[in-house]
Amino acid sequence: MRRRPALALLATTAACLGVGVAVPSSAHLVAAEPLGAVTTITATTSGTASLVLYDDATVSTAITGNPDVTISGKGRVVGFDLASVNTTNDLPNDELNAVRLPAFAHSVTQVYASSAKPQECSDYPNSDVPVQQECQGCTYTPSPMVPAQANCDYAQPAQIKLHEGYYNLTVLTDGSPVRITLHLHGVAKRKVTVHPQSSFRSLETNLAQHESIGSSTITFGGSTSFPNASQILMFVGVKLPPNATVFADAGCLRSDTTAPPPYAYSPACPGGQTTGYSYELATPVAGEGGVGVFGWGLVPSGSPNGVGGSFVDSSGPTYVGGVAVWSSGVNLPFYPTTTD
Repeated sequence: MRRRPALALLATTAACLGVGVAVPSSAHLVAAEPLGAVTTITATTSGTASLVLYDDATVSTAITGNPDVTISGKGRVVGFDLASVNTTNDLPNDELNAVRLPAFAHSVTQVYASSAKPQECSDYPNSDVPVQQECQGCTYTPSPMVPAQANCDYAQPAQIKLHEGYYNLTVLTDGSPVRITLHLHGVAKRKVTVHPQSSFRSLETNLAQHESIGSSTITFGGSTSFPNASQILMFVGVKLPPNATVFADAGCLRSDTTAPPPYAYSPACPGGQTTGYSYELATPVAGEGGVGVFGWGLVPSGSPNGVGGSFVDSSGPTYVGGVAVWSSGVNLPFYPTTTD
């Protein structure tokens, strides 16, 4: 028997009693389309939709080769995010998202999901001097008094559970139609097809290799006109030698009115905005070597027209390829990190 989500029951009951209930703006009862056991999502442009899940559903936890999530269609970076609109601590904030990586990463589809109540943490040793947060399931090394490192060991779930309720769907395309198929186990309604109900602006640009600094540093970047970007994602592939002992990366945003200066996307990012820097010291940092696929998101300030960065590897990295995804008005949670 089809069940209506608790939110819908609450809204209906309150309406009969003449009581006002605050319902999330994305959870309009008329606009929300149902999800089915086999849900096909088709889109020709990037967009969003309000969906409703009438039954609890389960999905495979496999990150790659997931039998319950497939993406087809042309494009450099395509994907989707399905997130519950729940904003309370009483129910899980469920989310399922997937991204198909660019061709230089073998067009692999990676699936990520979360289905848990927000982690409750307390400051340690006290709220006045919060040296470290203590979270359930975490231990600290070398000691609780000087928590230099946190090690959290959470059990791997056998399946991802999406609870009944309202969800926001966000679909990213690259100017070509895409088709996404979801197998949601436990849902009574059998087959449905949904489409985005509204669109958002998105644009993808290739990130070409720029100058190298000696044999250890490579730079890359690309530019476009995309006013009022609220988020920029970068997906970059770099071949890493197996014996490197130093590895670092940095991001760079630019707003050039003419041609960018030499070494524009170097770690110094001359005339631009350095957006992040990280490094790793180990022996070796890349294990057995291979192609590392790095992804990270940037929140631009102003209206940049260039984005890129650099990689430093003590044994000499080789640039494989990169793509930047510009978007406006949405938050895309795609941050893959893999090594072939």
